[in-house]
Amino acid sequence: MHPEIITIGALGTIAAGAFGWFFSWYATIGGYDSLAIAVIFALLYISFFTLRMLVTKNRTHAGMFIACDLVLFVLPFIGHFSPWLTATAVITAIWLFAAWREGRRSTDNMLRIRLKGLTHGFITSTFRAVLFLGIATYLSLVDPSRIAVSRTLIAGSLEGMMSGANRGVIQQIIGRDISPEESATIIQKITNGVDIGARAFIEKIPPQAKTGILIGLGVIIFLLASSVITIFIPIIVAFVWAVLQLLLRFKFITIITEKADKETIIA
Repeated sequence: MHPEIITIGALGTIAAGAFGWFFSWYATIGGYDSLAIAVIFALLYISFFTLRMLVTKNRTHAGMFIACDLVLFVLPFIGHFSPWLTATAVITAIWLFAAWREGRRSTDNMLRIRLKGLTHGFITSTFRAVLFLGIATYLSLVDPSRIAVSRTLIAGSLEGMMSGANRGVIQQIIGRDISPEESATIIQKITNGVDIGARAFIEKIPPQAKTGILIGLGVIIFLLASSVITIFIPIIVAFVWAVLQLLLRFKFITIITEKADKETIIA
């Protein structure tokens, strides 16, 4: 394996490790600043994974790099290791390898390397694999027996309904103005009622069904998050293009033109 390929592969593995480290910090301790940093490293990983795909032709080498990526990602979660986390890593590895094969087929069919031609296939597939890795890893830390409706979420939703234009609509319905103190009292009473009802409902759900609910929640989050992939793809393509230009300028990599013979059937 050429040193250049090892270097590009190592950069991707380091990005995967940093993604796992900051994401584990968010998942176990909290803090949206650590989540934001984790997202940045996730985008960097997808970018370096794209570069790796462009220069790595050997299946064994590609598989070894992906295995190293996932080991470094999972390592910060070693204190919360579970069969769910193992299954998540295995599924992600298969998904990333399939994305690598798809990317290699796409580039092999290109007369000129065009990154835009990889967006709808390879990059989107890689993005979804990384998205699945993050969501499934986070949910693997959740104990199904402790599923509950967030009281803060209920109160926040009600406050949103009782503020701004919505508040004016409610006042028109009841035919009088609502003071801030009265609004706070209404929110408190409704929050208490919904919280008590939700807890009573969840306690009646069998433990096996709670696991199914958790999986269903993960699927919903994954589908919703997948809808915003197109927003980040131009960022990834621009980053990969810029890095490629730097590597070409410093002669770290080169682009060669290959000739191929075409077969034609003659009658």
